[in-house]
Amino acid sequence: MMKRSVEMLLVAALVSGGGGLAFAADPMKEKEATPSIGERITKDAVKGTLMKMDGEFYQIRNTDGELVKVHVDKSTKLDKVVEGDMVKAYVTDKGHVTTLQRVEP
Repeated sequence: MMKRSVEMLLVAALVSGGGGLAFAADPMKEKEATPSIGERITKDAVKGTLMKMDGEFYQIRNTDGELVKVHVDKSTKLDKVVEGDMVKAYVTDKGHVTTLQRVEP
């Protein structure tokens, strides 16, 4: 009886663990960066298409069609993004991004 229970637990663990592998196959699917309440209230947000990533400077074409240059560094909470992604950046008045999220179009 005890051996059967252990076998069932092992099967359940393998099945549930295998489901997680499907999510790991797409690293872009998981969100990494989440803005704090303070950022949402006090920071300006730039939403648009990530046009260029050049070192610590990214260019985002906002919804008005303007190209906005922003600064990111090690302190920036950053989703995995590539050029062409729709993004939302929480930006200080000096142009520094505190959080950059990939968003669905």
